[in-house]
Amino acid sequence: MLKLADPLDSPSDRTLEGFKIGSMEIYQFDCLLLKRRIPQVTNECACGLLKISSNGINGWEECILPSYGRKFDLIPWASVFIKLKGLSVLEAMAFIQNKQEAWGQDRCSLAHSALQDLINQLQQTDIAPPQKENGIVLERSYLIDQSRSYFSF
Repeated sequence: MLKLADPLDSPSDRTLEGFKIGSMEIYQFDCLLLKRRIPQVTNECACGLLKISSNGINGWEECILPSYGRKFDLIPWASVFIKLKGLSVLEAMAFIQNKQEAWGQDRCSLAHSALQDLINQLQQTDIAPPQKENGIVLERSYLIDQSRSYFSF
């Protein structure tokens, strides 16, 4: 995980109350796609990219997925995030903080970082959908073509 030491802060901006999480997507890649972005990457691991959407705006975060070899199944690992769907952004932040023990640090940090990116995008006044984020092409068809596994919820 990239930001294990970051505290899970809860935003208090009341203007975010109307924004509910509409959809989420997670992509699993061979780490070659993210190797320049995540220094801990090895050839043995897999990387993930989580997208959380609200009102057509997206928050993104990448991570190193648990190392279970070739038997890692993305869907059960990511299915905990389904509970965020339909929550407001603020409710989702609070929900994640309450799931630290059940979800573990990696999943909580991933969801928190993607939500924080979504909040940053929602608070910008000149929102233009990024085509690249940190050198990663964010076009859905490209991401699906490059992914080993994909889950939309």
